[in-house]
This record gives sequence, structure tokens and C-alpha cells, in this order.
Amino acid sequence: VSTQSTGSAMSNVQVPVDFLVYGASGYLGSHLVKWLEKQNKNFAVVSTRLQERDKLEKDLDHYKPKYVVCAAGLAGRPNIDWFETNKQEGIRVNIIGALNIIDLCYLRNIHCTFFGTGMLYKYDEKHPIGSGIGFKEEEEPNTGPGGPYYIALRIILEKLMKDYPNVLNLRIIFPLSDDFHPRSLVHKLTKYPKIVSVPNSVTIVDDLWPLIPEMAERNITGTYNFSNPGVISPDEILELYKKYIAPDFTWNSMPQEEVRKMVGRPNCELDVTKLLSLFDANRIPNAKVGVENALKRQKEKMSKDAKA
Repeated sequence: VSTQSTGSAMSNVQVPVDFLVYGASGYLGSHLVKWLEKQNKNFAVVSTRLQERDKLEKDLDHYKPKYVVCAAGLAGRPNIDWFETNKQEGIRVNIIGALNIIDLCYLRNIHCTFFGTGMLYKYDEKHPIGSGIGFKEEEEPNTGPGGPYYIALRIILEKLMKDYPNVLNLRIIFPLSDDFHPRSLVHKLTKYPKIVSVPNSVTIVDDLWPLIPEMAERNITGTYNFSNPGVISPDEILELYKKYIAPDFTWNSMPQEEVRKMVGRPNCELDVTKLLSLFDANRIPNAKVGVENALKRQKEKMSKDAKA
């Protein structure tokens, strides 16, 4: 039974629910709702802002969820550079707000899945590009001082979350999906005037989101790199886009000698050994296979829509 509501329409929802979702209107949250519906989960959606602690308390006490999933927070518009000039708002939502929901769940013994970031690392001597050596969850972030403020806040939040035993922190990196959502990496790449093509881990939503309800129900906690195994470069993604979606598509890639000078960018491979230990290997395809599969599905959807 799927039940949806906003904070103002509580009376229409069958309680208690199994899952309560924050941030359901965003890119990642809306895809979670889709999978909760597909899996026939009993869930509710609320639109309460994370910085409104008293309202969060009312949500939790009304819906009495077993599991909370928090996909809410600020990502910055048009990109994370927004945080450099909006630091206090960034702290208010992405630190204080995030800790509000985590802490309130802790006080009620509710499992809380939090959508975090994997953009905490950049390739270095121990983890060179193309080596297949990814960053493990326990390794300290190396983006360093002077890095993006958005990432600095995420690093602070991760350190504080470690003291909450009820939290599952999913490190998401360069998410993409088999649709034309404007926040999907594939869609973003097609709009950039110049491509910086460095191999990266990617989080393929259609592969990994079906696992989220199961991870909560299995009471899995701690931090997990939440990406597909291996890496793929923007050029490789756009080649597949050209092959399956837009045969006439062209793009402009920055020369590799210029790319190599951009040392401060958070490009990396995440080690997903810990995640893969929870599931059969065939449930999470390699990044290159997963992206190709996603674009094949996207092409099939286009064909169906054209026929309709």
C-alpha cells in the first residue's frame, strides 16, 4: 500500500507507515518514491523543511515510521558554487537540518537512511587514475582546504553522523538515470559547452535505488559508497548517448593536457567492496555496462512514446 501526503494533509494517510520520505520532490527523492511504489511499500511523503525541528517531531510522532529516508537538502543552483556565497543557509539546511532529522530518529529508535555524497576525494598517488584502486569508506577525504564549501560541509556532517548508530549514509556520486531528468548526469553532459573528461564512479539510480528499502529493512547502518563498480568517463557516456539516443550529437572535450592541470576537482573511483558484500554481484552492474543499459532503456522508452 503506498500512501502519499504533504505535512498539511496528515489525516488522509494510513498510519503507522513503514517508510517516511523527505525530499520526495527532488531528483533523487522522486526516483525513490517510484521504487517504493513498484515494491508496494507502505510509505508517506512529507514536505517539512529540515530546519523546522518542531514540525519534524510532529511528522515522526504522527506517522510512526519504521524507516525514514532523507533525500532533502540543498544541492546549490545552478551548481555547488552557490554555497560559496550562501554559507549560512548551507549550514542551516545541510548541517543543522540534516542533524535534526537524524537526531529525532535516534531519539525514537527509527532507522534513518541519508543521501550523502561521494564527492569527497580526488585522485592521488595512492589512488591514480585508471589504477582500479578506489577510495574506501574509512579513508579520510582529501579534497583539502580551499575545496568547494559544499564538500566541506558534507565532510563535517559525515564526522558527526558517525556518532548516530541508527544512520545509513549512502555516498552518491554523479547520479544518472534512464530518463531525461535535468539533474541526471547524462542530461547535464549534453548541455555543457566543454566537457572535462575524467573517469569517475557514477551512481546509476535505476540499479541502486531498488536496494534502498531492502537495506533499511535489513537494518544496515554506517557509511556506504553507493555507486556502481568501476568508472566511466564523460566522453564514454556521450559516445553511448550518441549511439543510442542522438546519432548526430557532437560535443567539445577539453584537451587532456588542460584537464591534467585541474588537479583540485573531486574526481575519483569509489571502492564498493563493502556494498557488494551485501548483495549478489549480478544485482549491481559495472559502471560501463550500467550506463549502456540505462541508455538502451531510455531509447526503448523513446520508441514507446513515439508509437503512443
